[in-house]
Amino acid sequence: MKRPLLLVLALCLLLLLIPSAAQAAPSYDQAVDQLFAQGYPQAAESYLLSLGTNPALGFRWAGTSAELAASAYLAKELKAAGLKNVRFEPVPIDVFEFKSASVQVGSRSMIASTFGGVRPTPSKGLTGEVVYVGSGTAAEYAGLDVEGKLVLVDSALDYFWLNLPGSEATFQGAKGVIMTKGPLSTDWYTYKPDALGSNDGEYDMSFVPMVYVSWQDGDWLKQQLLAGRVTATMKLDEKVKLADEGGVAFNVVGEIPGTVNDGTFVLFASHQDCHFRDSTDDTGAVVNELTIAKAMMTSGYKPKHTVVFMFTTAEEFGYTNAWYDWSSGAWHAITQAHPDWAGRIRMFLNMEGMAAGGRLSMGTSPDLAPWLETEASDAGGVVPRGYRVSTPASTWQDGWTFTAAGVPTAVFSSGGTPAGTYHTQYHTFDMIVWPDMANIAKFLFHIQNRVDDGLLPYALKSRADEVAAAVIPGDLFAAGAGAAAVGRLQNAVNAFRNAANGYEARKAFIPANSVPSANATLLKVEKLINGNLTALSAWDWTIYPHEQVRDDLLYLNQAISALDQSQPKPAVALDALSNVALTSYGLLFSHDVYVHDLTRRDPDYYRVTWGAQGHLINYLDVVPQYRAIEAGTWGADTIAQLKAMRLLDVGDLNSRLVEMADALDAAAVRVNSVR
Repeated sequence: MKRPLLLVLALCLLLLLIPSAAQAAPSYDQAVDQLFAQGYPQAAESYLLSLGTNPALGFRWAGTSAELAASAYLAKELKAAGLKNVRFEPVPIDVFEFKSASVQVGSRSMIASTFGGVRPTPSKGLTGEVVYVGSGTAAEYAGLDVEGKLVLVDSALDYFWLNLPGSEATFQGAKGVIMTKGPLSTDWYTYKPDALGSNDGEYDMSFVPMVYVSWQDGDWLKQQLLAGRVTATMKLDEKVKLADEGGVAFNVVGEIPGTVNDGTFVLFASHQDCHFRDSTDDTGAVVNELTIAKAMMTSGYKPKHTVVFMFTTAEEFGYTNAWYDWSSGAWHAITQAHPDWAGRIRMFLNMEGMAAGGRLSMGTSPDLAPWLETEASDAGGVVPRGYRVSTPASTWQDGWTFTAAGVPTAVFSSGGTPAGTYHTQYHTFDMIVWPDMANIAKFLFHIQNRVDDGLLPYALKSRADEVAAAVIPGDLFAAGAGAAAVGRLQNAVNAFRNAANGYEARKAFIPANSVPSANATLLKVEKLINGNLTALSAWDWTIYPHEQVRDDLLYLNQAISALDQSQPKPAVALDALSNVALTSYGLLFSHDVYVHDLTRRDPDYYRVTWGAQGHLINYLDVVPQYRAIEAGTWGADTIAQLKAMRLLDVGDLNSRLVEMADALDAAAVRVNSVR
């Protein structure tokens, strides 16, 4: 009798143990809630914010000891969570390890910051008389002797970037620049009187060193200058290792393998580097991406298609001697390391600037905008502070270079931080609204999960409508485009629009067994459209390839017409020429400074980086003609020079129209085959 009794007891014990042993894994949303309740993202944020090359201010620039520590931490966390193929992908980078900066006047020592790509001073610093030059334009140097001196410059970053006053100071013979707040500084670095600032510099190693002092210190310096001569010593201590000397940083990558092996995947990314100890840009996004990956693994999520998590380097700054010095890690990933990813990424979910506490912003292409609007409007409590979907996505984040490579992309961000805190020491841990971050993590998983299965949600009709609205034959003819090129593009626009409308009408009826092949074709369409129709304006806004050239030609034509008549109108010509590309910069700064700036925007420049993806224009230099007209010394030769430039741009415009037509025709053929 004892044996049966023992058997019964054992069975009962086994039945009691089975529920706990086979306890169901949490859902993804539950896993997110658990991780936030346990303080996982908060601890990750705290650790990353502790890293910095300056003990007081932080700074985690690309390739520095601070960022390398962050990269090691991220890889360790991905491996611990169970992701596969966790790896470091090297990116050649100009490494600027910022140690400290200061300005000393008598007994007053002022803490300073600096900008990515600015060369250091000698160890003893640069000592000299300080001369105030306003915003640092050429006219503000008139009558001043700055040779061998330090110049005090007011920032005016909404009007021109700091490389231009840095270059002008170099041209004028100064030996260093102290930048601070001024009348045109708007909200840049103005949260508190002691706020410092930092950004990528678009700087050159040939320019003189530059540091930034706070509003209160800058005002004190100006007051001292009103009282008489001021001598200062500025120091910028940093260790520089250029890419040519072996400077390197790393994109950190990990994967959750999918069950379908068709070569396509969904990509998440955020950037590791930051200025100061920035909790939002982009540390908040980094820890949220890390949390999303961990929650997927904790919940046992099995995607159909591989999910790739990437933490990029050098979004804030990657190269000196370059205008397009930001988004360098992402650019390297999609154009150098993995050009094959274009046409394989089902969607790129780029996470940028997450403080939460504000509405969820989504910058994207017209191909994805309608779907994102629908998904956000249906998300309910997961998007409690509202949302905004905008097109096109801006160039100020990693998503642009992927879009220009042909990848369907959306950039997700959430602000809510006070004005004047951006890129200062005041973006702190306390600005993170953690419940909002958890909601964003849930929403992004929903977006990823939707793209993982079923027909890819690209709104080709929306794109076709936008292209049609951007191609205005009357404007093209007025610019000087040829009838053949305009007609060719118009026919291609109509063909693509008809194909997109046809696809819109039948996509709901595509059988399930045809979805994989349909998606493969749609990815090829996205690569064609995004890669060939994403361009840059002269001001680095996202436009279509023909638009900047068209606008430059319209202004050139207006200027030529105003001069080439029996009663010339020079004032009209001057106004028109001032609007050609970046001419307004050429009117503010010395001509050599302006020409140097233009050379770095040439597609053949050795460090044009992602700018080369932007179908860059011929940056016409009409400043000599402008000055001749302004001085009243212009004549037939001036008109002839402008006409020669117009002829060059007309040829460029016609070529662009044909190239756009070729892309649209190829896309239309593919769209028509999706059934």
